[in-house]
Amino acid sequence: MKKKKEQVSNAKIAIVFFIFLAFFVGISLTLKLVSVVREGKFDDGRRFTLSLSNSKNLDVMSFSPPTKDIVIFKLPVVSPNEAGKLLEIPIEGSIASNSLDLDQKADSLFLKSVLNYKDLKTNLTLIDLLRIFAFVRTVPDSNIIVKEITADLDTMQIDRIVGRLASDDLLEKEGKTIQIINGTNVGGLGNRLARLITNMGGNVIIVATENSPKKISIISYIDEKSYTVEKLNKVLGYELVLEADNAIADITITIGEDKAVSSPF
Repeated sequence: MKKKKEQVSNAKIAIVFFIFLAFFVGISLTLKLVSVVREGKFDDGRRFTLSLSNSKNLDVMSFSPPTKDIVIFKLPVVSPNEAGKLLEIPIEGSIASNSLDLDQKADSLFLKSVLNYKDLKTNLTLIDLLRIFAFVRTVPDSNIIVKEITADLDTMQIDRIVGRLASDDLLEKEGKTIQIINGTNVGGLGNRLARLITNMGGNVIIVATENSPKKISIISYIDEKSYTVEKLNKVLGYELVLEADNAIADITITIGEDKAVSSPF
């Protein structure tokens, strides 16, 4: 009887141990999943743009989950950096692989990207790709626009196309007024940033040049930290500063010498 009681007691201890082990493993996996989701770039509530390239071609896809549409720009360049400066829109993600077939349907392309994730060169997580694939499958063919950007188009023509097809609806809806100050010795930097923000859907009202150079790039804003402020901070990486309510515009972006060379525009 004593031996049986010891066996039952040991069995209970083992069961309790495995329950605790399963609990802690479950917690660990949950925290890991939450961490991966937070590190992800795709947000199904906002416009998201990425580049896809193989050794010969490059496409830029812009997804708008709120309106369930996709715009695909076919470009005469093969570098994501060149693509961003040609279109002057922020490209938040990139996928590169010599085996990517850019002429296939979007859902097939992202399904194959998920299945061959380890072979991709990308800054997206597997969760990002799964979420993009799930979104793409909900978009009807009639809401997928393919636009070829040829080498003979000038800047104004490109901007008309991009501003009409790939602007951020939330940015436009907020309508925050934006002032840009070039605090560097690099001429035209303020206008280049204005082009980027306008193509994004932002409302640029003033572009000016600072008399004396500024060392640090900042985004100053009045009132609350709006979606526009957060989006600009994400794209530009400038320090955020809350200003008194006496500014000319809702948001003032000062380009400093620290970002004169490494700017995304």
